[in-house]
Amino acid sequence: MDKSIKKRLSYNTEVVKALSEEFGVSTTFVRQAIRKDKHSLTAQTIEKKYKELAGASLRAIKDFKKNPII
Repeated sequence: MDKSIKKRLSYNTEVVKALSEEFGVSTTFVRQAIRKDKHSLTAQTIEKKYKELAGASLRAIKDFKKNPII
């Protein structure tokens, strides 16, 4: 038996939960939209929103690492 070579993706869970509540869809649908497994207009909107929200949080973490509060 071979091990799976597919890398397991991880998503910002807080952003995924917020998007599922905002659009009234399941968290599974949000993850599929981010992976581009779904092709509806809602899925495209969710993907764009995820990139905006996750990118902002990553920038905030990066800024904190550069200038930690002491």
